[in-house]
Amino acid sequence: MDRTELTDTLREERSSSLKSMNTDFYQKVEEYIKELEEEISRLKNPRSVEAKILEDELQNAITSVELIFMRRIKKIIGSATTNAFSSKSTIQDIGKLLPQEKEVYEAVLSAINTARRQMLEPVINPHISPAEEKGKGHIPSGSTLSGESRAAHVPEASDAAAEAFTGKAGTTADTAPEVQEKDEREQIAKSNINKEFVVVRILENVPTFKAMDNRNYTLCAEDVVVLPALNAKVLVKRNVAQMITDN
Repeated sequence: MDRTELTDTLREERSSSLKSMNTDFYQKVEEYIKELEEEISRLKNPRSVEAKILEDELQNAITSVELIFMRRIKKIIGSATTNAFSSKSTIQDIGKLLPQEKEVYEAVLSAINTARRQMLEPVINPHISPAEEKGKGHIPSGSTLSGESRAAHVPEASDAAAEAFTGKAGTTADTAPEVQEKDEREQIAKSNINKEFVVVRILENVPTFKAMDNRNYTLCAEDVVVLPALNAKVLVKRNVAQMITDN
């Protein structure tokens, strides 16, 4: 491990996708930092140019590994949140996680499902019995979190709710909190007003337009999106969209 390798890893983690990482990454960084500390301690003049260079390199190494950790954890939490609110499997990157990161993923997913089962489900599905609730969203210990097992154990939810966390509706992990919060509220509102929104598949590119929900949409062919029913029906009538659900 050296400064260049650590800098390259940090740059790669700036993307929204998870990157594969050697299982001994943090161990190598630890050894690298210890080597710098030892070099600094051996210098006779702590105010020398060499000492200053090593101190800067040490601080950069510490800052870089902290940023790498935080960015990966942020992606892991986002992925777990997305899966908790979607019936589709989006965990193809699970193999890129370190063993400890997989534990974080499973813990977050389990915590969200438990909270949802205890807090949200009784409100939106009061007719479901406690026994049925207990069996929903449970992930057996040691689960490999494959697409099939996740779909079998995590309660289904509208993909609109998942978009509130993945940024598919125009937000990213770095969006201002107030903007992201507003977008999340709007997306969750969509999932709760099924009669006013429908899911359509876009057949042709559609220029940006303002829909009935006061949001701007720019659609591309093969997109699957949730739109206000009136706008969706207009697109279907123009043969640029295909209805998937119509409540």
